[in-house]
Amino acid sequence: MLQYIIQIDFVNSPGLGYEIFRITEKNNVDKIAMEVIPEQGMIIQFQCAKEEQAQSLVADLTELENITAVTFRTQMPYQEKEIELRTILNSVSEGVLAINKKGIVSHINEVACTILGCKLEEAIGLPVEELVGESPPILETLHFGDAHRLKERRIKRNGRTVQFLSSNIPIRNSRGRIIGAVSTIQDFRQVEKVILQANKSSRLITFDDIIHQSQQMARLIASARAVSRISSTVLLRGESGTGKELFANAIHTEGSRRNRPFIPINCAALTESLLESELFGYEEGAFTGAVKGGKKGLFEQANGGTLFLDEIGDISPRLQVRLLRVLQEGTVRRVGGDKDIRVDVRVIAATHRNLEEMIQSGNFRDDLYYRLNVIPLTIPPLRERKADIPLLSQHLIRKICAEINKPEAHLAQKSLELLVAQEWPGNVRQLENTLERVINLIDNAEIRPEHLAAWTDITEAVTLRSTGPISKNHQTLQVEIPIAGDWPPLKEIVASVEKEIITRVLKKHPSSRLAGQVLGVSNTTILNKIKEYKI
Repeated sequence: MLQYIIQIDFVNSPGLGYEIFRITEKNNVDKIAMEVIPEQGMIIQFQCAKEEQAQSLVADLTELENITAVTFRTQMPYQEKEIELRTILNSVSEGVLAINKKGIVSHINEVACTILGCKLEEAIGLPVEELVGESPPILETLHFGDAHRLKERRIKRNGRTVQFLSSNIPIRNSRGRIIGAVSTIQDFRQVEKVILQANKSSRLITFDDIIHQSQQMARLIASARAVSRISSTVLLRGESGTGKELFANAIHTEGSRRNRPFIPINCAALTESLLESELFGYEEGAFTGAVKGGKKGLFEQANGGTLFLDEIGDISPRLQVRLLRVLQEGTVRRVGGDKDIRVDVRVIAATHRNLEEMIQSGNFRDDLYYRLNVIPLTIPPLRERKADIPLLSQHLIRKICAEINKPEAHLAQKSLELLVAQEWPGNVRQLENTLERVINLIDNAEIRPEHLAAWTDITEAVTLRSTGPISKNHQTLQVEIPIAGDWPPLKEIVASVEKEIITRVLKKHPSSRLAGQVLGVSNTTILNKIKEYKI
């Protein structure tokens, strides 16, 4: 039997579908599959004994009044989508594995096949436990909807041990029901190489690179400069995004160890066993997949220099014990080894956590805390040093424009005032991300308040005076903001104005879609605001 696929374009009319199927019956073809293209036509896959039958079918269909074209295709749309999806999956550097609601493998890319030691055709259709071992985290994600990040797995496959990290998220339909799960897979040894490469690429920074003009930062930098001349352990405290790694790097660069390695590592980004092998190294044969001859840990690699332990509050109790021994005795013992290796390393640790509360709850050792907290330096959040925002913003704009090859932009005075008025819970990192987003999306040399409002979460409190109804082209409204004593935070003012405007618009346009059209936002935005403000 010969197989063909034809696309039928038509102007929709009553009874046309019946006529199309009548003609297929007349020409004695066997329909295999059909897909409808909304408001355009349909695609039919069929088989028949002779080529003449296919040509006769096309000729008869062309004669129908409301059919505009009949053309042959090589693939059905679902086949094209499958090829497109496979190409996308194979273009990413991580392994990708997807399962359906029955736990059967529905998709897998070439990277995942390489890591797991399987073939694509073997993996598709297998129960996932046969591929990645019993009780895998992806099944827990499928059954309970919990996402998992960097779960370590070791499985036996084809006579060898495969060690990898998996991160898993559920797949939900439009009703929120779980219909599958996706796992991204990283080879354990490849992750080690990436960490080492990141450590080597870290550039040296001085205190002159820390942009500031506030008195708080000037005093802090003066203290940090003094600290850099000695080799005592430093504990950097501060919220995420305040620049703790910048300070650690500057302390190293301006100290006596400047010509020796500065190695940063994020303790929260790795699993316990991976962090242990990275910090302390391992002997040959310490575990399956260990490098022949063993491997130096970061303490050994940083000998004579500085090791920056970021997010120190996230390490496990077992690793806290091992770290305490290094700080007390100045020696490390590799995983699987029995020999102590002396190291001369300055440790700078950092955390955004409240270590004192963690000690009270039993999650952090007090003896380790006292070893780390020799010289504490606390970096203030951006909201407490707003005098730095103007200088910092222009520095970031200059840097971003250079990176994306755009002419240097500048902030309008009102825009600058708006940035200064924000709370910035994400600190300097959030400010940089906000400016980068705006600069990428505008063509103006001047960043105005409306750009910030349109492309970020920043909104400006405004009073719009009115004598008539609100409309899309003529926004006329007066909103009264009661103020007793000091001004409320800008976020409360903005929320009050936003709620009032949406409430009034909904009274005249009682649907989220119409209200969204009037206010120039999406239907989803209006629904979210209705829920947020309990309108």
